[in-house]
Amino acid sequence: MSVKHKLRFTGRSVVFSAALMLAAQAAQAQMPDTAKMNAAMARYQHENAVYTNYTERLDIRYEEGQLVASSTIKTERLLTGDYSPVNDQYDGVGSSYFDELTDLDAVAWIPQKGGNYKRQDKHYNYRTGGGGDGISDASVYVTSFTGLTKGSVIRMVATRDHNDIDALPLVVMQQRYPAIHEVFEVSAPSWVHMKFNLHGENTGMIKQTTEERNGNTIYRFTADNVPAEKNFTHVPSGLYYIPHILPAVASMRLPGQTKDSVLLMDADHLYKKLFKYVGYMNVKQDTMLKNLVDRLTKGDVTDRQKAQHLYEWVQGNVHYIGFEIGLGAMVPREADTVCRKMYGDCKDMSSLLVQMGRMAGLKTYFTWIGTTEKPYTFEETPSLFTSNHMICALKLGNDWMFMDGTHANLPFGANRNDIQGKEALVAIDKDNYKIVTIPALDAERNTMTDSTFLRISEINDNDVKGHLKMKMTGYPAWNLGYALQFNTKEKEEREKIVRQLAARGTDKFILDEYKLKVKDTGDKSITISGDFTVGNYVHHLKKDVIVNMNILRTFEDDYVDTADRKTAWYHDYKTVRKEVVVMEIPKGYKVTYLPKGISGKLDDMWSYNIGYKNDGKTITLTKEYRLNTMAVAPKYFAANNKAITALENHYKESVVLTAK
Repeated sequence: MSVKHKLRFTGRSVVFSAALMLAAQAAQAQMPDTAKMNAAMARYQHENAVYTNYTERLDIRYEEGQLVASSTIKTERLLTGDYSPVNDQYDGVGSSYFDELTDLDAVAWIPQKGGNYKRQDKHYNYRTGGGGDGISDASVYVTSFTGLTKGSVIRMVATRDHNDIDALPLVVMQQRYPAIHEVFEVSAPSWVHMKFNLHGENTGMIKQTTEERNGNTIYRFTADNVPAEKNFTHVPSGLYYIPHILPAVASMRLPGQTKDSVLLMDADHLYKKLFKYVGYMNVKQDTMLKNLVDRLTKGDVTDRQKAQHLYEWVQGNVHYIGFEIGLGAMVPREADTVCRKMYGDCKDMSSLLVQMGRMAGLKTYFTWIGTTEKPYTFEETPSLFTSNHMICALKLGNDWMFMDGTHANLPFGANRNDIQGKEALVAIDKDNYKIVTIPALDAERNTMTDSTFLRISEINDNDVKGHLKMKMTGYPAWNLGYALQFNTKEKEEREKIVRQLAARGTDKFILDEYKLKVKDTGDKSITISGDFTVGNYVHHLKKDVIVNMNILRTFEDDYVDTADRKTAWYHDYKTVRKEVVVMEIPKGYKVTYLPKGISGKLDDMWSYNIGYKNDGKTITLTKEYRLNTMAVAPKYFAANNKAITALENHYKESVVLTAK
């Protein structure tokens, strides 16, 4: 059954959708090719399913004096796995204000004896998503079948209207199942100049062709024998490695005109598009807001003092709620509205900070930025997809600073770790903007010092008891502080966060009691201290007691699985970690084996230095780790893994104590 009666149609969508669905229904009615499916079944017998065809067509047309766009997605998928009829019997299509689903239909063909297929039209459609951390009109419409068997074929057809010609959808050329044949096709009037940006890994497998047909230009991107999408860890998002295409109308010359109208040709024209969303915000001077600004900045002498007081008020009083409904995904709300409601998203907080700053005589500006989730730059990819976040830029003398109210624990002057190294597009005025790169915080600013004091338990000499003290500054502290604030009403969740962070040794670690000290001002550092027990950690062999003092194993998880990986290994931030482990030598014992120290490094990107010391009463293990990069490129993977392997081998070394 179709969901079109549940969806909102525009007038043009009804006509367009009806024509497409007639063609789609004809294709749906055609029985699958048995020989083709048998060949695919044999070739992909170890997969859950395979797309025998995956086609997306984007149609750009000139109607009623403007360009409009709609797309059709057609898929044919063969269930090849034993459990696929239960686990892979569904398909889904996203829908939002910008990409509005107007029709969805599906049919299944179930294999019968003799090589024929039985058609099944009965399926279930439902809507999911749209919630997340805020309020959104984005959702996924899912069509699902029951009663299928291995070898069944599912065909789906969906149509979507794209309500902003400057926000054409991103098209992925690698799916969660392998695909025998994939096509992305764009049809546009020949007087429309299209621009396509390809991103991700393995884009070389995509073949591109162009042809002219009946006054239209047909752009076709095809790929054959595409493997299933493979997920990689330690990468901000799949956009870094999944091959995908960002289509855009760069310019056009409308019928009867003598020069081009430019849309998204470059960063200049992207800025003109974006500025329309903020250029006429906060025109009126709200008395309530002005009085608040005057009160917050009373007695301040410098612009920096004013900015800090305004920022800290917004950060501490305006509650973050994401809004992604219609143009609300792009357009901020008026500052006075945000102030009165005391909640908003990144755009709203930026609107409030910009207006409050200007009321205080500061140079504050709306600023778009893409988090590390987006692997794009404004110059290379002038698209609305390049940014997914908004902050407030502040010009102090010759220096740029940025204020982001969405992170409730960032000190004034600091930036969220997920915008380090990213381009910020600062809206100066109607015709002028500035692209500023957010600096990455030096490793020394993000430190973790960890001290552990161990002794073998007198009650059960297989256990170790101890005391720990951890101090965090920079991002380790700021992000933890935010997590603790976010879970301020959930005592159990806060307990869980602290105990997981303090864990060491084995899964038999128990944090008995602890103290948590969080600084609300200044560097906002965090200190955790407490007593603990690790059960069955000590090994006995005749007169020997064996203890592995590597109760923490930093960097151990940074060994890179290089299978099919061509994207870098990313870190959240640069950091320095200092660890000290002191263990009492039990009475009646002496040290008969003490591991040697070790050091290693990967160029100037990261390093470690480890050493042991025995003074007759205690053994002290000191470690210092330094991470000076946020990304390890593939060309360094072999050297990285060699150094990590040496470190892992050292972590297996134990201290041996022998009875005198």
